[in-house]
Amino acid sequence: MPLSAECLKDITGLTNMRFQDMDAWSQGMIDGIANYAGNPDVEARCHAATAGIDAAIDDMLPVVRLHPGRDMLSLMLVAGTIWALLTYPEQRASDVSWLQVFEEFTRWISPIGMLPRRIAKPWTIGGVDLEPEDRVFFLIGSANRDETIFTDPDRFDTRCDTATSIAFGAGPHSCIGAWAFRGLLNLPVRW
Repeated sequence: MPLSAECLKDITGLTNMRFQDMDAWSQGMIDGIANYAGNPDVEARCHAATAGIDAAIDDMLPVVRLHPGRDMLSLMLVAGTIWALLTYPEQRASDVSWLQVFEEFTRWISPIGMLPRRIAKPWTIGGVDLEPEDRVFFLIGSANRDETIFTDPDRFDTRCDTATSIAFGAGPHSCIGAWAFRGLLNLPVRW
């Protein structure tokens, strides 16, 4: 276990934690994703694990920004967006900021594919009645490609209006780390 956890730390770029934390948090998230029965203890461990990983990512973002490596965090911060711009050269407009490019990339790719949630009050959607404590799964990738919201949703378009993108959640469930990262990217693209 120590070896596999240390390898996972190196691969992810989250070298700012103990191997015991990486092991416990990884298992907590794996168990939480498979918690279809809604066991509250498993859910609590998953939330604690997610909070631990989120804090580790937040701590490492400034480090990776200054000294990128070959780890997943470094590559995800830069490579995906650059890949999209190189693949779609017509999107390299001089009046587009890195923030716009990043927002469109995360709408187009949706790094978080699904969010499990529990219904808080009775609700009906699409003719389906939901009761409190029912579990639902929001398909973020599908929502960010909704053709009733986005024009040509399957196309990477840096001029796309991403105001309704939910790549990092929305409302009280919005990822706070995304706001910090957005602040780092509010610069013009220079070619």
